[in-house]
Amino acid sequence: MQFSVNKNTLLSNIQKVSKVSPSRSTMPILNSILFEVEQNKLTLRTSDIEITMSISVEVKGIEDGSIAIPSRMIFDIINELDDSDIEIKTDGDASVTVTSSHGVYKIPGRPGDEFPSVPRINLMSYVTVSNKLLSRLIQKAIIAVSKDELRPSLTGVLFQFKEGEIRATSTDGHRLVSMANKEFNNQNFERDVIIPAKFLNLLLGYISNEGEIILGVGENHIRVELDSTIIYSRLIDDKFPDYQSVIPTANPNILTTDVNHFSSALKRVGIFSNKATHQVRMTLDGEIRKISAENKEQMSSADEKIDVDYQGDNIEIGFNADYLRELLRNIESSNVLIKLKTNVNACLVLPENQDENEVLTMLLMPIRLE
Repeated sequence: MQFSVNKNTLLSNIQKVSKVSPSRSTMPILNSILFEVEQNKLTLRTSDIEITMSISVEVKGIEDGSIAIPSRMIFDIINELDDSDIEIKTDGDASVTVTSSHGVYKIPGRPGDEFPSVPRINLMSYVTVSNKLLSRLIQKAIIAVSKDELRPSLTGVLFQFKEGEIRATSTDGHRLVSMANKEFNNQNFERDVIIPAKFLNLLLGYISNEGEIILGVGENHIRVELDSTIIYSRLIDDKFPDYQSVIPTANPNILTTDVNHFSSALKRVGIFSNKATHQVRMTLDGEIRKISAENKEQMSSADEKIDVDYQGDNIEIGFNADYLRELLRNIESSNVLIKLKTNVNACLVLPENQDENEVLTMLLMPIRLE
């Protein structure tokens, strides 16, 4: 394999595909980037087995071939070179030579055929989603994804494609976010799929507010093609919880308040909360409207009145302040509605006003008061 290419062109594409490479792996070759040259096209490919990403770029091809090059080493040397053309070629012993105006650098490589192959997707179906809608669904739902690898279904977002509706839902067991758009043309594609959070975060870096994106959905994989970039991901093969059964339908106690003011109060009081639980106490009793926190280890506390409209029974309830503030950041209306039942039942956190064709539902579990 031998080709020449502009340094900055190669560097920017190495940076993109490197986002997929795992930080740690039991398969050393996954810490490499596969370089494949065919005529005047260079394809860079990375994989962590679950996700595969490839980018194609025009180069001056001299000899076709492929080789896997350690991603950190090739990035470090290319990053330090001047903005000029460089040449990369392989020798018979799978070593790589990078030649620039400064000098010659040798890097150990591995045969390209040892690198994981591109996933084969069976029974592919296609659905088109506007970039703006897909980006919005991901941004709303991604905040409640769990990092607990022992519960695989919770480490992704459940996408439900229905007639006239697309919905994205995530939960980590403590909070839940479900965002639905009721003005979606599903093109006769109806299916529920759990898409890994890592894949969705990658997409966010590529999709703009203009245009559309075509999702190719197979039996076990999803595929997206964006100009010269192709991203594959394995779908999460697990059963998502029956989230609709846990969304409360009768929470009669309703608190209404300004999102920004309430979030600021939570941030101030949360400074004095227990660093493990981040617990704040909200008291709604007669004319008392306040939130408070105490850190017994540091002998510190905070007590702050809150300006809210509250209609309901007296209640004293505990929340993780960080979780609640993250939900508040998801709200675009000026006011938030928090619907309560008791201090042990899930509460609903909702925008006071929603777009005509959207439904954003967020749920937060209280924590036991200390």
